[in-house]
Amino acid sequence: MRRKMRLFGAFIPALVLAAAVLLAVLIPGAFAVQAEDAAQSGSEKVVRVGWYESPFNEMDEFGRRSGYAYEFQQKVAAYTGWRYEYVEKSWPELFDMLLDGRLDILSDVSYTPERAEHMLFSTLPMGSEEYSLYIVPGNENVSVKDYSTFNGKKVGANKGSIQIGFFEEWAEANGIEAELVELTGSESENLSRLKRGEIDMFVSVDAIASVDGTVPVCMIGSSDFYFAVNKDRPDLLAELNAAMAQIRDNDRFYDQELYGKYLQTNSQNGVLSTDENEWLSEHGAIRVAYEDNYLAFCAKDPQTGELMGALRDYLELASRSFRNAEPEFKAIAYPTAEAALEAVKNG
Repeated sequence: MRRKMRLFGAFIPALVLAAAVLLAVLIPGAFAVQAEDAAQSGSEKVVRVGWYESPFNEMDEFGRRSGYAYEFQQKVAAYTGWRYEYVEKSWPELFDMLLDGRLDILSDVSYTPERAEHMLFSTLPMGSEEYSLYIVPGNENVSVKDYSTFNGKKVGANKGSIQIGFFEEWAEANGIEAELVELTGSESENLSRLKRGEIDMFVSVDAIASVDGTVPVCMIGSSDFYFAVNKDRPDLLAELNAAMAQIRDNDRFYDQELYGKYLQTNSQNGVLSTDENEWLSEHGAIRVAYEDNYLAFCAKDPQTGELMGALRDYLELASRSFRNAEPEFKAIAYPTAEAALEAVKNG
């Protein structure tokens, strides 16, 4: 009996430690919250971070924060013990505040040698992103099939953003002469200008494809993005770099997980471009060849002749995955996979 009690007593601390480790893995923000609570005592640094409306920084109707940058910052705080003071403005305004020394850290900043003269950059990137041109649905004055339709159009982009340079290079390479309009409003304000027709196109990250009333026309570039730090706060940069290195060591794919959660998920709740919708209307039902008698993936119902299995569920989901179209699929059974592939080759 005593031996059992000793074993049980030794087991309890191990159990508590295992639970703490599991909590850190499953709820990474928990320790950031503890660090923030501890900061109330004044022992931790108060860090002024930029908060701008986007998939990087989101707030629900109850005032709860989330987003790519928010979650990454909470992860960093778990290692540094920082307490954040959020400064809420548009990204261009926050960028100017960082240059003026009125902000400590700003997320989603692409590196350029010119910027590096006025701010510090984290050694590791926060991730990578793509930039696209957006129009309102039904805009038939712009077509990616004919770049000359871009000439003379007003193209909006955030003032001071890296997207401006990407667009200018892309436009020059494709012989496009468009009017660039530098915007200083929030993302929703900029998109409202697009919907009102004050600008013809808007350059932004692919994540805004989740916003109703926007259609991506084409991608114009991509880049890594970083945390940018106040030039006069190398102490913050050192702690940030150490924390990001530890995060990378513990989870090499952390940034990819955030991308899938906040950016890729949004961009895939997609819309079809004008050209894609035109092709769909001309083409009709999309014919899908499949191998018969291959459940649980696919098979033809012997009674009704209809498709069964996971492929049916996938095609039903795909048919309602676009906000501005409902593509129709026609599934055709073949006795073997080879026969199905041959049918595709033969058109």
